[in-house]
Amino acid sequence: MKENQVTKDSRIFYYIVGLIVVFLIAFTYIFDKKLDLNGDNAEYYVLATSIAGGHGYSDITNEMHHSSNIFPPGYPLLMSAIRIVTDSIIPQKVLNGLFLLSSTLLFFLFIRKNKLPDSMAFVACAIILLNYQVLHFATMMMSEMSFLFFSVLSLWLLSKMDEEKPFWKDPYFYSAIVTVAYAYHIRTQGIALAAAVTGYFLFTKRWKQLLAFAGGFAVCLLPWILRNKIADVGQSRYISMIAMSNPWRPEEGALGFGEILGRFFETFGMLVTKAVPNSILPYASVDYNAATTGEWALAVVLFAFIGIGMWRFGKFKYLFLFYTIATFGVISLFSTPSENRYITPLLPFLEVSLLVGLYTGLSAGIRKMNLAKQFSPWILLVAVFFSYPKLERLHAQNNTPYPPNYQNYFTIAEEAHKQLPANTVICSRKPMLFYMFGQTAVSSYAWTEDDKALIKGLIDSKTDYVVLEQLGYSSTARYLYPAIQNNLELFPVVMHLPNPDTYLLKFEREKAIEKFR
Repeated sequence: MKENQVTKDSRIFYYIVGLIVVFLIAFTYIFDKKLDLNGDNAEYYVLATSIAGGHGYSDITNEMHHSSNIFPPGYPLLMSAIRIVTDSIIPQKVLNGLFLLSSTLLFFLFIRKNKLPDSMAFVACAIILLNYQVLHFATMMMSEMSFLFFSVLSLWLLSKMDEEKPFWKDPYFYSAIVTVAYAYHIRTQGIALAAAVTGYFLFTKRWKQLLAFAGGFAVCLLPWILRNKIADVGQSRYISMIAMSNPWRPEEGALGFGEILGRFFETFGMLVTKAVPNSILPYASVDYNAATTGEWALAVVLFAFIGIGMWRFGKFKYLFLFYTIATFGVISLFSTPSENRYITPLLPFLEVSLLVGLYTGLSAGIRKMNLAKQFSPWILLVAVFFSYPKLERLHAQNNTPYPPNYQNYFTIAEEAHKQLPANTVICSRKPMLFYMFGQTAVSSYAWTEDDKALIKGLIDSKTDYVVLEQLGYSSTARYLYPAIQNNLELFPVVMHLPNPDTYLLKFEREKAIEKFR
């Protein structure tokens, strides 16, 4: 017996080492040393810098250092530990990679615990580590990987609870409350995880655990709620976005209840028929327009196998099921076009379920047809070969220099850093990206077609310079450019870079005050 146990432990050790090797190869291959161009990652970095510098959770890109709540504080707080030591973004990206690896190893332990072969656990986790979408977010300073880690950690802690011990004496129960609450403080989307755990306790008829979890979760939310109330910054910007027709064009106003409901089902259908297949089938090419009959048929088959895989996890099938439904529900309330971006932290749960479902279905089919005694999970590794083309594309993308429009934008920021005082306020479309390279005070312009209102916003923010760029965002052409064209005397050119034309303009604030008195 002891010898068998040693052999089993050795096999588990080799599987874990194998997963680490897969991670190191994949993560190194696609690693991106550059700052991602989405803007949010720069915002996270600035907030982490504020915490590390002793300014609290604030916007340090202006002299007022206003308290911020643009994102929940969980991820910047994790980043701040590294930010205290270094200002390099490379360790921050490595941290996200480690969150992915840790999540995968916890998944490996969870799958094994549910009476599935160790080889099945290894194959499922190896394929997670080669998922294009997951790896893409693992190499940028975004919150998805830390959120994934605390989500999987919550699942693992729940699986470790002792059935024979009263829950109030079980440290794993309290730890699960804390990790679910922390996941919520990383991404507001974490409310879906809390709903999933609540559904898990409900359907396993653990009424006392359900009430205790709900109460504990609510208590964990209080500090952030009270902080926002004291700082008078509101609770969540996402709530106000639900009713907006288009957050990029606020002049279009709000939607009625029926329109919100229609958009909800439209987005829900997009997630089922397009976002999920596009993310977990590495060879799938998806057009995010109206779903075809073939796409609905593929989605039905895909989710059938995912459902079979979830069912193999015993009582935890409820957690997987409710987490998937709740996540789709939360994302479908968003008014922004999302495609497959917001399902990234959910993908490992779906991919594991799909692979376990395929293994279960193929095993049953082979036994029924008397083709073999059992189906080998190693055959599913064929999916690895389908992953390579997308990973190769990601590798090429991450090793390409910034596009010319961004190179011009960053060059102006660097010149501003060299030639202008740090308290100079420069307005631009992506102020946080500008701050990363310019280290000057920054502001943004109002999204309004009213020239007077836009220029009044520049006056109120004490803007000194304006960047007119071609980063590809419609708001520049729709709002900023017309205001400049209609008031050319207020915006003399200070710097011009060609191909594409990018300008640094002096904002004549005193003249603007006089003109719009």
